[in-house]
Amino acid sequence: MPPISPNELSDEQRPFDEHVRQVMGGLRTPFTSTDESGALIGPFPVMLRFPGLARPLLEWFTTVTSGSVLSPRVREVAILTTGSRYGAAYELYSHSRIAAKIGLPDGVVAGLTAGQRPAGLTPEESVAHDVAAHLYTGAPLPGALYRSAVACFGECGTAELVFLIAQYAAISMVLNAYDVPLPPDAE
Repeated sequence: MPPISPNELSDEQRPFDEHVRQVMGGLRTPFTSTDESGALIGPFPVMLRFPGLARPLLEWFTTVTSGSVLSPRVREVAILTTGSRYGAAYELYSHSRIAAKIGLPDGVVAGLTAGQRPAGLTPEESVAHDVAAHLYTGAPLPGALYRSAVACFGECGTAELVFLIAQYAAISMVLNAYDVPLPPDAE
């Protein structure tokens, strides 16, 4: 699905485009999110074509990311673990860059994107990885893993982790359903 240049947006798409740009601008993203014409890329061309369906997903994203209990590193471990399970190329591209920017070592980022449980994770990062990897299997979390998550993050943090994983599973599915391409600067 090709990007929609800003001058081609419909009246229904324009407010959604502006909202996405506002959210992305506030994140200071270290990855490419627009093309040479200024059109949003990644999952956004799909979302712009279906703003009624995408608006709740973006609202969910901003709800889960505002006032986060989880550390940025724990969040990125969970996101990369989820993205690797789904093979969501744009998600892995963008969040690998975010993970590097916040200080996850290159070897850890490479291992996570390859679908591994890399050495060098902190105990909290290991729990986040294990929760994401296990939820991908479709089975309930084992009690011991759930208790480990609560011990690390508390009940609210564990809920945030679960909702974050669910959110990025959904984004991964959208990226894969529409075979979203990588930008030219992707390694």
